[in-house]
Amino acid sequence: MTKEDQMAEIVSIIGTTHHPWYHAKTSKPEAELTEDARNLLAWSARVQESFARTRPEAVVIVASDHFHQFFHNNMPQFIVGRMNHYQGTFYNEVREFNLPRIELGGNRQLATDIIEAGFDNGFDFAFSDEMRLDHACVVPSLISQPTLHLPVVPLLTNCGAPPIPTGERFVQLGTALRKAIEGSTAAGRVAVVLSGNLSLEVGGPHQMMRSSVDPEFDQLAMKWLCGRDFEALVAESTFDRLIQHGNVAMQFLNLITMAAMQDQMTLVHAEAMKRRGSPAPCFIYESVEAP
Repeated sequence: MTKEDQMAEIVSIIGTTHHPWYHAKTSKPEAELTEDARNLLAWSARVQESFARTRPEAVVIVASDHFHQFFHNNMPQFIVGRMNHYQGTFYNEVREFNLPRIELGGNRQLATDIIEAGFDNGFDFAFSDEMRLDHACVVPSLISQPTLHLPVVPLLTNCGAPPIPTGERFVQLGTALRKAIEGSTAAGRVAVVLSGNLSLEVGGPHQMMRSSVDPEFDQLAMKWLCGRDFEALVAESTFDRLIQHGNVAMQFLNLITMAAMQDQMTLVHAEAMKRRGSPAPCFIYESVEAP
């Protein structure tokens, strides 16, 4: 088998926050950094160390669009970006969060392979040749590869516009996505970065609380994810159940896909980073064959 015919290997899986104030918090002078900013920088350094060990050549990002380009009148459940280049960050995110505008390279062939393999694995992915990335993809990219040198394939999920897919569907997505990536020859070593959250409220009465919306759920969710307890994860991930843990807790569903993807990989790090308000999910899985 030539190098061009070599099937892709998933060498790293990262589950991370997409905290929109990440850049504003972490780009201040050293003396002005808050404890939260230092913790986020430490998390970024840990992820970058993982990438240095596993040496991915491309990154698949599983995230959610925050009603920047898909709305209730036309909402795909799962959509793959199929482009050679992506522009990142919308105007309101620059204005409100001081996020930088970025450009990421794409891997169009890997995206096409994922779309085509979806048909054989129970997913009719929508796709877009005109996708722009918001903070759900931009922030994980700044965390994992601040030089932005690795090409990406974004896969956006509907975690905000009911009816949303079930927890079981996100389990199936993890299995299907792994098979699709491993069936591609478009990249040798692939990292998958999934962005989501635990309990979380945005714009509601719990947003400014010192503790999370539901600390008990946060603790149990970490246990279920680490233990791959899909029975509990699916049972507790209906829209009616998740909305009790905050008005945007549905983005937790992406972490279920993370757990389903990991297969026999090594769990290197699992933490619910303590923060004012919602804790930030921090997961690193690496291939047992990674150097």
